[in-house]
Amino acid sequence: MNKAHGRLVLGLLLGLMITVPLMAQAQVFKWKDKNGAVQYSDTPPPGNVAYEMVDKAKPAPKPAAPSGADAQAVRNAAALRRQSDAELERRNEEKAKADLQAKQANCQNAKADYQNYKQGGRIYKMTPEGERQYLGDEDIRKGLESATKQVQQYCEPE
Repeated sequence: MNKAHGRLVLGLLLGLMITVPLMAQAQVFKWKDKNGAVQYSDTPPPGNVAYEMVDKAKPAPKPAAPSGADAQAVRNAAALRRQSDAELERRNEEKAKADLQAKQANCQNAKADYQNYKQGGRIYKMTPEGERQYLGDEDIRKGLESATKQVQQYCEPE
């Protein structure tokens, strides 16, 4: 193979590489001929023949617009959905507020317990009968550990 022939082949290959992607992007036309057969082409049909353009990736068809009673039903459903969403949001806000208040109260109680155990001295608990029961050193140590964990649980930011 001589150099001229090689350049020609190379030129043709290069030309094909450039034009093939352009052809892939070409518009496709669809129509029915005079015999009723469906025809496809990359050029529109001759004359005044009705045709449609066909995309390779067809978009999803748009839903028909509701009318009359259907439109009212859609509006009512949308209004009910908004009302339901608003109620759910209100409940979630109330729950979050109640959770925060409970956590703050637990934190306050945990800090008070921690201070009592940390201070030491004679610590007592009331029995169900209303009598004082004094804690020993081991009970005070365990109470301090428990109070420390509760402070970390309820008072530390998450």
